[in-house]
Amino acid sequence: MEHRPPVLTRRTLPTVALYLAAITWTSGPAQAAPQISTGATIGGAVTDLRLDDGPHSAFHLGARGDLFLLRNSERDIGVGPFVEVLTAAFDTLETGGGASVLLPIFSSFPVILSGGAYARRAPSLGWEGGVSTTLFFGAMGYNFHSTYEMQNGLFVSGRYGLGDGHQGDVIIGARLDLMLFALPAIFLYEAIAH
Repeated sequence: MEHRPPVLTRRTLPTVALYLAAITWTSGPAQAAPQISTGATIGGAVTDLRLDDGPHSAFHLGARGDLFLLRNSERDIGVGPFVEVLTAAFDTLETGGGASVLLPIFSSFPVILSGGAYARRAPSLGWEGGVSTTLFFGAMGYNFHSTYEMQNGLFVSGRYGLGDGHQGDVIIGARLDLMLFALPAIFLYEAIAH
């Protein structure tokens, strides 16, 4: 009698899913703690690269949040999702998300590669979709005492619209951690309270 390997079918898929969930819920605590960071992005954009009357320059302002998993120290590779919202010259609104990979090229100065999708609202166009990619380089260590990790540095991002607006933008700027804006208020509170 010939022995055949098990085949994953629609009938066996729920059993496999339950088995994996049971292993996950009954296993010991994971060593790698998630690391969260939020920041404001500010810079310049070269817009309308795909239009006949382009390119144009624009002011860029945005906010971004990252969650990195699988890291135990600043020497570990991290992966995780990101979300963002941004505008070009306050004429457009773009919101989206995707996935990032953190590569610890230098221990406290990693390179982060991101890719994702977004929805964009521009004047007279309504909402349309697009894809984006970002390269970040800057200061980000590993916080052994909290899940929040500050992230400051420089980035370049490409955005490609999939709608009738034929968006083609390149953004260059700096990311400043939101904690930088909160620290003066925290120091003032601590000085008054103590």
